[in-house]
Amino acid sequence: MKRSNYEKMLHNGATKLSVFMLALAAVFFTASCDDEEVGTLPTTVTGQVTEIADINAVVSGSLTDNGGSDILALGICWTDEDREPTTMDNFVPVGKFTQNGISEEYWDYSITLDGLTAKSDYKVRAYAANEAGTSYGETIAFTTKAGKTFHPLNADMLETFTQEIWEGPKENLVDGDPSTFWHSAWSDEETAIVEPLPHYVQITFPEAKYIGGFQFWTRSPSTRGIDPAQFDVQISTDGTNYTTVWTSERFDAKVRPDYNELSLDKNYSSKYFRIRILDTRTTGQSFTTMGELKVFDDGLLDY
Repeated sequence: MKRSNYEKMLHNGATKLSVFMLALAAVFFTASCDDEEVGTLPTTVTGQVTEIADINAVVSGSLTDNGGSDILALGICWTDEDREPTTMDNFVPVGKFTQNGISEEYWDYSITLDGLTAKSDYKVRAYAANEAGTSYGETIAFTTKAGKTFHPLNADMLETFTQEIWEGPKENLVDGDPSTFWHSAWSDEETAIVEPLPHYVQITFPEAKYIGGFQFWTRSPSTRGIDPAQFDVQISTDGTNYTTVWTSERFDAKVRPDYNELSLDKNYSSKYFRIRILDTRTTGQSFTTMGELKVFDDGLLDY
């Protein structure tokens, strides 16, 4: 059963009136706008939709005229359907109810719509209600951004600068199990010579992809001196000559099962990427290790 506006307002804790007064306000909220005995409808304006992300956006509104009576409800309503939104859809109230209605300090406001769906169309508008009924501002349409699109990786797409022959093959970076790990060469065998940092994981896509960030898991659920602590990202046009396009600050990696997520300054397009480990938790190490690696196109960044 669809919840009434009164029930929604009560559920959201939008009022401090008594149950009796709130019920009375709900009656006013849905009153006919043709009832001339209670004055005129309020005038409200929908402001702007800003800070549009994948699952949220900020919407502003203002009340410019109370219609000559107390304001009983105020806020933003929205819908993901192709029609004008009303308070019978979804709404976010603003202000505090008093015996004199919502005071002027709340008449200019902005709210955050949360829990939206990425890459979806929405319509929003301001609403306001007094004893005469409910009025609405202009309807604004917007589309949420894409968010993160992860690119599938497999071992055939990966190369590493060095590889320890006794443990930690590159396949473990993309097997979906953070408890397995990749390890650069550490034993100094003839077939796995230890090289100093930086070490890299090179990704070769079948065709050019956008990458705006990556996630990685540490090998161990406790800190290790060889955990990555600084990265850069390189791209190439031919798979041989690489250019650095982004470098991170040093950081303390969160240990497994938590993951670490690093966002670049923008999305970079290439068929060839190198994610390089420049330094480790304990500076001066010659080898490093990771549990899992994922890369993504970040729809919240520029291209």
